[in-house]
Amino acid sequence: VVVVPPGVDVERFTPLTDVERRAARQRFGASPDATLVVSVSRLVPRKGMDVLVRAAARLAPIHPDLEVVIAGGGRDQGRLARLIQDTGAPVRLLGRVDDRDLPALYGAGDIFAMDCRNRWLGLEQEGFGIVFLEAAACGVPQVAGHSGGAAEAVADGETGLVVHDPRSVAQLADALRSLVVDPDRRRKMGDAARARAEAHFSYDVLADTLADAHAGVDA
Repeated sequence: VVVVPPGVDVERFTPLTDVERRAARQRFGASPDATLVVSVSRLVPRKGMDVLVRAAARLAPIHPDLEVVIAGGGRDQGRLARLIQDTGAPVRLLGRVDDRDLPALYGAGDIFAMDCRNRWLGLEQEGFGIVFLEAAACGVPQVAGHSGGAAEAVADGETGLVVHDPRSVAQLADALRSLVVDPDRRRKMGDAARARAEAHFSYDVLADTLADAHAGVDA
């Protein structure tokens, strides 16, 4: 058995220069000096955006420079907008972002977060989480909820952090805070994430893996 996981275009999704990063933040309305958490997802309960909003609200009093932007649309959008208003969380919903703008959005962030969780006794869970690979290719560390294949997309403690109880606001807040307060750790994780994306998840690497598997069958 040869496992060929989902991949990422490492030529399209790349780390931004300082100038590109500042321009991207301006485009998406984020402060150039903020500690910026980015999320990209369908807005449905399984993606855990409600917990992200509550975690951001918890962190805001001690980290006033924190900003969170969430890209995507879906049936949970109205509920999340009300939750942001009720909690005063430093979170903005960007709505649907054009696919061509996604590399800039990922690259603008200091941290990528999607606190995905299981629902319906595990019948509904994250398949893999290509968004984590796209963020990784952009050199951005990721925070993922422990659901389905997300823990395979994110190397816990190396390229990011996996929240083992994605329903816990405290656990997500602690994971985010550990990166918010440590820029050097973010940089090291981001570098490791980019290297892992290139080495294991680039389309060229996966195509070679699949070609070798076919060659082995033919032999």
